[in-house]
Amino acid sequence: MSDESAKLGSCSLPGEVILEILFRLPVKSLLRFQTVSKSWYAFLITPDFTHLHLRHTHEMLLRVSDRGPRDTPTISFFSLDHHKTTTVKEEIDEVYKIEDFNDIADLSSSSVVVVDLPFPCSPDDEVRVVGSCNGLLCVHFNRSSNIILWNPATRKYRFLESPDCVSFYSDPFFPYIMLGFVPETHDYKVVKVPSSSKNSNAKVWVYSMNSGSWEEIGADVLHGLLPKGGSAVTLNGCLYWMSYSNDNGRDIITCFDLFNQVFGKITLPNPDIVTNLTFQKLVVLKGCLSMIIYFGDGINANHYEVWMMTKQQGVAESWTKQFDFSPFSKLARPVGSWRDSELLFGYPNGLSLELLSYNPFTKRTRSFQRRSLVGRFKVINYVESLESVEGS
Repeated sequence: MSDESAKLGSCSLPGEVILEILFRLPVKSLLRFQTVSKSWYAFLITPDFTHLHLRHTHEMLLRVSDRGPRDTPTISFFSLDHHKTTTVKEEIDEVYKIEDFNDIADLSSSSVVVVDLPFPCSPDDEVRVVGSCNGLLCVHFNRSSNIILWNPATRKYRFLESPDCVSFYSDPFFPYIMLGFVPETHDYKVVKVPSSSKNSNAKVWVYSMNSGSWEEIGADVLHGLLPKGGSAVTLNGCLYWMSYSNDNGRDIITCFDLFNQVFGKITLPNPDIVTNLTFQKLVVLKGCLSMIIYFGDGINANHYEVWMMTKQQGVAESWTKQFDFSPFSKLARPVGSWRDSELLFGYPNGLSLELLSYNPFTKRTRSFQRRSLVGRFKVINYVESLESVEGS
């Protein structure tokens, strides 16, 4: 890579130093540098540089507010860079200082970045961000059933024509759509799974960005399993999501190996404790598939358990309970994870404007302000990248 940097022109700095500087620059700056010369452009678009730049990019959080029907579809990004660090006790005290909705509103600020979608869409469509991977967002339009792969940093996108043309008007139970990365082939795949009992015999489709086409695949293992909603978790070339079994009325983890294109099922940790008042959230901690289980009365949470799969996947005995802790607030709900070791908690139905980040390994928590009064939102793990949506 240092040899390649020598082609960038005369410079008094060593090639290794130039690379270290370039790896740490934002995408906006690198896009400008691509216009310096043909040699700069050829170097900065190489897969090797894109991959190494991605490794040096820090993970961020985006709160994505989906604009619904009868409004111009846009995506609102809420920056969470400004935060405070407190102990758990301090955080509990701070949360309970909020006594009414007027106090909550005072916490909000008008600092919201609204990004107009660079691709055409119908004004009455409903926009959903259904997945994020290496700087690419997968955007689904509920009513038209259109799917877009979009890199917000480069503003490049790819339109994926739906393989089965199922729209809101023919089936209001939207398909479950996921985005994942295949490290073996450096390919991005979109997986489209039926999400209603009406579509129990519907087809499962997989889109490969490298080939630029959809493929119908067999999925007998999914018979009677309905996705429970929420974003899928991607880890080591596999997708994981929660499903409900029509056969026994129990929840189960469904997985999909993106390279071999094989579906599978994983039993929940300690499934005997799961009841109608028990809730689960799949996350990734320390590079392991993990699950937050929280117990309550349907409104208030009493305590949380964190289980991690540290051994062979698919074996129930490989789950290990790592943490058991009381809630910061009885109304907080887990919404995801980030930075490999922190759990994210939010409040349903706009009860609070805060998002809490808790590290169970260090027992430290951070509080973010949402910076908007928009009620519906989704937390997205995001990194800026130069990843192309053009495929190989």
